[in-house]
Amino acid sequence: MVWKIQRYARQKAVHKGGDSIEWEDYDGKDFPLELRIHQGNLTLTQAKTIRVKGGVSTRIDFVYLECYNLPASASTLRAVSKGDTLLVIYRLRTNTHRFRVKFAGGENSCQECAEQMSEFFPVKILPTSIDPCQNEDNKSRQEKPVLEGEVTLSKMAEVVCGTATERLWTSYDGSQSMKGIQLNSLVKLCLGDPSFPAFVEEVEKELNKIIKEQGKTPDSHQD
Repeated sequence: MVWKIQRYARQKAVHKGGDSIEWEDYDGKDFPLELRIHQGNLTLTQAKTIRVKGGVSTRIDFVYLECYNLPASASTLRAVSKGDTLLVIYRLRTNTHRFRVKFAGGENSCQECAEQMSEFFPVKILPTSIDPCQNEDNKSRQEKPVLEGEVTLSKMAEVVCGTATERLWTSYDGSQSMKGIQLNSLVKLCLGDPSFPAFVEEVEKELNKIIKEQGKTPDSHQD
């Protein structure tokens, strides 16, 4: 299968602890871009016209921008699809590489490619419209001030329980760290364990204990 790509961007650098990613962009208008899945390989190529002997003749060369053997990379590749855009994430130990493509054929081409990829590795397909409730929840979370100074365990427990007026640093933001993870499948798997509901209940109890300990002082233990 071959798909024409309108735009391609690959991760160039990551800044501020992963909060900001610098991208290197390629436009398929001047030099055609193609994403291909063939014989178990995923490749992204760019065709370039090269003049030979003073421009008398020309030839086409294909530059490989991305290349993966899918069976060998099944455990290290993940993808997220939304509309006409696809983000592919490659993780190997502590190294992470990302690239994204916008399909010239629009949403249908993107969906077709995502379905092909899902035969080899997990692909998460996001709806093109954002849930307003989720949007408001994200906005509300971002409006909360960030915790500063020395942060106690009880304060962190309050944030986790949703009773605090502050929020944790961006590195603790679940909406960022959980991207690309099949959370729904993971939760269903956990619910299949008979001991899981009791475990969740015990965790909640311990969090409440930690919160209550915040108001205690050394004098409160004295007779």
